Amino acid sequence: MKDIQYNSANVRIRTYESQLLDQAFFDRLLNVEQASELYNILQETPYGDFIDESLTKHDFEKVLMAEQKRTFDLAYEMTPLKAVVDIFTLRYDYQNLKVLVKNAYLQEDLEAYVVPLGSIDLAVLKEFVQVRHHALVPQIMVDCLTEVYAYIEDYKEIQGIDIIFDSYYWQHFLEVTQATNQSEFIELSQRLVDVYNLSVVLRSYLMGRKKGFMSAVLVEGGLLTKETLLAYLETSFEALLDYLVETDYGPLIMSTIDELQEHKTINQFDLLKDNFLMRYFKERKVIPFGPIPLLGYLNAKESEIKNLRMIFVGKINRIPTEKLRSRVRETYG
Repeated sequence: MKDIQYNSANVRIRTYESQLLDQAFFDRLLNVEQASELYNILQETPYGDFIDESLTKHDFEKVLMAEQKRTFDLAYEMTPLKAVVDIFTLRYDYQNLKVLVKNAYLQEDLEAYVVPLGSIDLAVLKEFVQVRHHALVPQIMVDCLTEVYAYIEDYKEIQGIDIIFDSYYWQHFLEVTQATNQSEFIELSQRLVDVYNLSVVLRSYLMGRKKGFMSAVLVEGGLLTKETLLAYLETSFEALLDYLVETDYGPLIMSTIDELQEHKTINQFDLLKDNFLMRYFKERKVIPFGPIPLLGYLNAKESEIKNLRMIFVGKINRIPTEKLRSRVRETYG
């Protein structure tokens, strides 16, 4: 796929980039007293298209979800390569599959946890879960569901199916990115796998998980190989941290080590890793061709929506403004 094929999409993306919320806008949101006042400010933005007088402060998720869906729909419309958007939407397919399978097994109404954001239509996924095959579902998802149902039938419980779904999600994700044969996708996929694996290692260490568990949940395909991570862990956790500090992820690990050593927690890791990825895209923002502008915009939009969700939840629960401010992710500007 030649870079020129993205030219039209990239021109439109620059326009949408100008509508992203900046730090000054988030400061305005942080300074309001009541959560319901946030809607008044958001009326000035694209989110205003989904705000009306019937909304209560607890309905914010409807607004955020509608804007995120519109973003993905527009991206699919613009891109010459569906995989550009799939790498952002695929995880919602697997999230929805988890919910639908659990809903069927537990006979509970979990519809509220299903989101309209995946690469596959929800009606297709619902039918797929019932009949266990579908012409519009890729084979890797069929294999995933087959293994999930085999597990349920063998163990008569669903506690272990999240690991199966997560494993297949990453396999599917890597298939999508590698099939493009484009260096931008492959590099991005490696970065995302690495960050996921770092999260697994750090959280597993804090929870006292054994090496066998980490071996089962760590993902192949990153720049930091699974074998290397496990080998350093075999020596000691400190040896692993010393190794990671010397990699491209040194700044992320250094910031995490401080919290780990002082508080025995990594509560800030999700914020730190999102900021790490944001900087990755910002460094490449000057690249005018190829899929990078669209990838950067989609990442920025997801980060923006996380910020808005955090601020709404914080204001509803009356969390101090300065504490909320410390949780705001970097913007793309």
